[in-house]
Amino acid sequence: MSQLFDNHITLLSKSLDFRSHRNALLGGNIANVETPGYKAKDLVFEQALGNAMRAQEPGPLQVSDPRHMDGQTRIALGRVSPTVIDTANPEGTLDGNTVNLETEMAKLGENQVAYQALTQMTIHKFQLLKTAIRNGDV
Repeated sequence: MSQLFDNHITLLSKSLDFRSHRNALLGGNIANVETPGYKAKDLVFEQALGNAMRAQEPGPLQVSDPRHMDGQTRIALGRVSPTVIDTANPEGTLDGNTVNLETEMAKLGENQVAYQALTQMTIHKFQLLKTAIRNGDV
């Protein structure tokens, strides 16, 4: 069975999903800035996406059949999942809350810029596909 879209579309889709999830997590941190004992969280996914993309490259062993193992551990790009981590705030507060409002706001801004950039890349990719379909250059 062939895929309708290439790995770039899958990568953009997963990245947008993860950025959206991270936005909700960071928003939760900001909402709990005064909650005693609340531990700030973050979402990490760039390394997992990079590993999945590198897994598309040929492995170190030559194989004569696609079912043979080539020495690489592979995870399908569509099956990559992010990791939620507790973020450390070296200053902390007496009530155990680890949210630093300035840091969380900066992360939120960076995440929103990245989300917008990914959105623009996705739009551009689909415009290229649309042009190819219209011109018959498939």
